[in-house]
Amino acid sequence: MPELDANLHAPARLRLMTMLTAVSEAEFSTLRDSLEVSDSVLSKHVSALASLGYVRSRKGVHGGRRTTWISLTAPGRAALSAHVAALREVIAGEHTDPDRHTDLQHAADPTRNRLRELRAARRWSQADLADRLGMSRQTVNAIETGRFDPSLSLAFKIAAVFEGRIEDLFFPPEATGFEA
Repeated sequence: MPELDANLHAPARLRLMTMLTAVSEAEFSTLRDSLEVSDSVLSKHVSALASLGYVRSRKGVHGGRRTTWISLTAPGRAALSAHVAALREVIAGEHTDPDRHTDLQHAADPTRNRLRELRAARRWSQADLADRLGMSRQTVNAIETGRFDPSLSLAFKIAAVFEGRIEDLFFPPEATGFEA
């Protein structure tokens, strides 16, 4: 699981980084006004992000006055993407216990499930199921293939989408009955 980036927790920093993804660069005053912060607050955030290599600033002249332009760097874009991915996992309840190993190489007995079978019966793609669950298609694939065991709250959510019970969808590998 990607980890949350402590350098992007501050709402103004996260919004700043997100705003910069849409443009090649933005003028300092435009960012300040959009974020509704003071010059000093924005300056501190830009300095902190620049020291990490997440953003770059350059001085220039625009309309006859000196101005500062801010742009997102490749490492900044990667850090933001990883942070957003981690936030999505937290929101989806996919990784509630950081000590829990969910990869097959670490888990001796992954939980088996009937997701693929039930999804196919409804003629849903993995993307269709992912949309219904508010998660990525890759996560649906990892659950279906046993590379990821969902949290209890996520298992309840999946069961609700299929209008069934958890025990009808998920079962330990030694269980008899339904086959995945």
